[in-house]
Amino acid sequence: MGDGGEFHLFIPGPAGATPEVIEANGRPIVPHYGSAFVATYNRCIELMQAVFQTNNDLFLIVGPGTASLDAALASALPDGARVLVPSSGWFGYRLAEMCRAHRARVDVLEFAVGDAIDPAVVARRLEAAGDGYDAVAWIHHETSTGVLNPVEPIAAAAREHGALSIIDAVASLGGVDLPVDAWGVDLCVSVANKCLAAPPGIAAISVSPRAWEAIDANPSTRSWYLDLRTWRRYREAWGDWHPFPTTVASNVIEAMITSLEQILEEGLEARFRRTAAAAAAVRGGLRAMGFEMFADDRVASPVTTAVKAHPRLPVAELQAFLLERRSIYISGGLADLAGKIFRVGHMGTSIDRAEVELLLDAVAEALREAGITVPAGLAQK
Repeated sequence: MGDGGEFHLFIPGPAGATPEVIEANGRPIVPHYGSAFVATYNRCIELMQAVFQTNNDLFLIVGPGTASLDAALASALPDGARVLVPSSGWFGYRLAEMCRAHRARVDVLEFAVGDAIDPAVVARRLEAAGDGYDAVAWIHHETSTGVLNPVEPIAAAAREHGALSIIDAVASLGGVDLPVDAWGVDLCVSVANKCLAAPPGIAAISVSPRAWEAIDANPSTRSWYLDLRTWRRYREAWGDWHPFPTTVASNVIEAMITSLEQILEEGLEARFRRTAAAAAAVRGGLRAMGFEMFADDRVASPVTTAVKAHPRLPVAELQAFLLERRSIYISGGLADLAGKIFRVGHMGTSIDRAEVELLLDAVAEALREAGITVPAGLAQK
C-alpha cells in the first residue's frame, strides 16, 4: 500500500491527526484517577465546552459516538416515549432504530435522500401532534449523503411544543458552526475522532437544564453505564478523585486536549472556513474532471462531499487505485447508494491544502489510467 506505510484518510472519520496529537496519544499510560488526572480530565471538559459553545454539563464517555447517543436516549426517554425522527439518509434511519431499541414510539418524517430536512415541515408535524412528542431527534450532518441539516429552527420548534431536541453532531462538531446554547439544543452528542481530529475512543454529550428535568423525571432505567444520572452522581460524589463511573481512556483524553487546543488556537471560525475551503477545492477539482456531486450545493455539508460515480470508472476501481497506488482512503456509498457514489471527508489533516492537492492529483491519475482525458493542473483549483 503506497510508500513506506504512510496513508491519507479522506473518509468521514476517523480523521487524520497532527503529529502532536499522535505523540500525545503515545505517551506512557497514566492512571485514570487522582488529582493530577482529574485536572487533565476537567481541562478536556472545558475545551470541549468551548467547541460545543455551551455552559451546559458535559460528559466524556468511553466509546464511539453511538455511546453518547445511547446515553441521551437511555437517560431522557421513558419507556413508550413518542419521538419524531426527521430523516433523509441512512444515519437518520439508524437513529430511528436506536430510539426503538429504547422502547420509544417512533414516527419517522421522511425527506428525499440527498435533501435536507425542512424545518417548516417538522414544525407543522409538531403542531399537528398537539405537543404529543417527548423528543425530536435528528442528524446534523448526514454523512451517508454529505447533507447538512438545519438545527436552530428545528430545536426552536421542538421547544415550543414541549419536546426535547436530541442532536447527532458526531460528524459535524468542530467542522461547522454549532452554538449549542444559542440554538437551544438540549442533548448534543459528538465524538473525538471526526472533526475534532483525535483518536477514537471518547464520545461527548452536553446536557441542558431542560434535558436534566426530563432525565430526572424519567422512571425508566435501561442502562447503568449509559445513564447520565450515574455519571452525574459520580461527578458529584467523587469529583476530586474519580468523577466518572468507570475507567476512562486517559491517553485519548491527553490527545484530545492537544487537538482541541490546536483547534481553538486556530479559532473556530477559522477552522470552519478552512474546512469549507477544502470542500470547495475538492468539489471544484472533481467537477472539472467530469464528476457530478450527489447533494446540491445549497444543502451540501462542508465536512463530507458525496460524489456520483464516474460513468467510465466504477467506484470500487477508483477506491482500489487510490489505496494501492497512493495510500489514500475514500469511502463508498452506504446501502442503496453502494457503488453509486463515493464520499470524501474534510476533517482532520485532510483539510490541509497539500492533502487536497494530493487527492485531486491521485484522482486525475486514476482517470488517466482508465483512458479518460483530464485537464492539467486540477490540483490547483
